[in-house]
Amino acid sequence: MGSYRVAVVGAAGYAGEELVQLLSRHPGVALSLLTSRTRRGERADKVISGLPDAAGRLIFEEPEISRLCEADLVFLALPHGAAAEYAIPLREAGKIVVDLSADFRLRNPRQYEVDYGWSHPAPTLLSQAVYALPELHRQQIRQADLLAMPGCYPTSILLALYPALAADWLREEGIVASSLSGTSGAGRRPEVPLLFSEMSENARPYGVPRHRHVAEMEQEIDRLAGRKVDLAFVPHLIPLARGILSTIVCPLRADIGPEEAHEHYRSSYRADAFVRVLPLGELPALRHVVRTNRAEVALEYDGAHRRLLLFCAIDNLGKGAAGQAVQAMNLRLGLPEEEGLLR
Repeated sequence: MGSYRVAVVGAAGYAGEELVQLLSRHPGVALSLLTSRTRRGERADKVISGLPDAAGRLIFEEPEISRLCEADLVFLALPHGAAAEYAIPLREAGKIVVDLSADFRLRNPRQYEVDYGWSHPAPTLLSQAVYALPELHRQQIRQADLLAMPGCYPTSILLALYPALAADWLREEGIVASSLSGTSGAGRRPEVPLLFSEMSENARPYGVPRHRHVAEMEQEIDRLAGRKVDLAFVPHLIPLARGILSTIVCPLRADIGPEEAHEHYRSSYRADAFVRVLPLGELPALRHVVRTNRAEVALEYDGAHRRLLLFCAIDNLGKGAAGQAVQAMNLRLGLPEEEGLLR
C-alpha cells in the first residue's frame, strides 16, 4: 500500500468514478476516503464496479473538512463553484489540492465571472494555482499545492497546438478548432438533450458562439505564443459515451514543409510518455485512446492554402480529466509520472 493517503470529493460522478478506479490500483497511494452526497452511506463496490477489496469496502461519506484533512492530497471532482468552497479550508490546512473543475484555471477572476456567471469564490487562491497540463508545466506542477486540471477540450487543442506555437509558425488570426465529444463530458446530470433517445444516431454543435473553455484556451495559447492569438472554437456532441477528437485549422506565417513540421512535433514530444505523434499520413482514432491516458497527435500540411491541419484524440475522462489528474499527482508527489496509468 502506498505511503500517501488520498481522498476523492465527488467520487460518484463520471470523473470521480474514473479517479477511484485509477487510484484504487495505484501502487504509490492509499485511497482512504470517498465522498458523495447522493450516495452517502453506500459501499463503493455497490456503485463502482470492479474495485479491489480495500477500495470496494469504503463507504461514501459526506464531504466534511475534518475528515478530508486526514488525507495528504484531496481530489475535487465537483462542479464549478462548489470546488472552491473546499479548496479554501483544505489549503488553509496545508493539504495538496487537485481540482478537476474550472475554479482555478483562469488567472483573471473577472473572466471567470463572465464565463461562469458569478464572482470567483476564492480569488486569493488564484496566485497559488498552477495550470496542470503536465506536458507544458511539468516543473511548476512538482512544486505546487493547488493544481488546476485543464478542461478536456483545452487539453486536446493545446497538445495539438503547442509545438507550432512554440516555433512561432502560426498567424495571429484565423485559427479554427472543431471538437467532437462523447456525452460523458457533460457530466452525470439527467438532462433531456443527453438522453439515449436524443443522442442516438444524432450529432449537434453546442456552446456557440463562445464555449466556456475558450477563455482557458486563449489564456494558454497567448502565453505559449507570447502574443495575442485569435481562436474560433466549435464543439459538437456525438453519440459516444467517451472520447474527444479535435481538428484545428491553422494559417501559417512561415513556409514549413510537412517533413520539417512532423520532425519538430516528434522532437517536441519525444520525452512525453503519454503523447504519441503519429507518422505522416496517419490520423488519430478514438478507439486507440479510449480508457487510456494517451493523446494521439497528427498533422497534415495544406501547401495550396499555406495551412497546417492539426488533430488530437484523447479520452475525455482519461487524459481529459481523471487520468491527467493522476499524472499530475504523480509529479507532485515525486512518483514515476506513468505510475498507475495506461498509455
